[in-house]
Amino acid sequence: MRAYLTLFSLPILLLAGCVSSNDMHTQSIPNDDYLAALERTDPSRYDLPPPGSAEEAEMLRRVRDLFGNYTRENLAAMVPQVYAEEVYFRDAFKRLTSAEAIRDYLVEGMKPLKGAEFVFHDIVRSGGDFYIDWTMRLDFKSTPPGTWEESIGMTKMRFNSEGKVIFHQDYWDPTDIVYRRIPIAKQLIAFVKGKM
Repeated sequence: MRAYLTLFSLPILLLAGCVSSNDMHTQSIPNDDYLAALERTDPSRYDLPPPGSAEEAEMLRRVRDLFGNYTRENLAAMVPQVYAEEVYFRDAFKRLTSAEAIRDYLVEGMKPLKGAEFVFHDIVRSGGDFYIDWTMRLDFKSTPPGTWEESIGMTKMRFNSEGKVIFHQDYWDPTDIVYRRIPIAKQLIAFVKGKM
């Protein structure tokens, strides 16, 4: 499997502009930035609301309100209320370190979409870590109206003493819903998946 990924990732990297290995992004390798963020956001450093408290419910409600009403206007207004100014954010595409950068990234991500929504299925708390099980639904402008595509994922979040997100790590596979929209990537992904 590794040989196929290495062999077929090369044309995509070349098409993307010959990115150096230092510029490449990953959402799942525990690199130095990730490890430093885990240490910096250790929940024992913050006063978090007790499990099941009204304060915890309010903190999580803000996250639900942000992602449950996934529009440009709501993202622009709510991101600064949900995320701390200094934050560690990493998804399948980007690693960001400020609420402003997250807001701009999420708003920009709406350009190819007619609509988007996140359905939260479960939120589990383990100490000061919160795990959110979700389904992302996207309605692309390039598809017939109402053609929603879905992808499942999980997010790990940590909060500061003010109830704002200071750590956001997504775990999801963008190959089926996003990368397959790029013609050469679609062919390579289908080939690789067929070989596994």
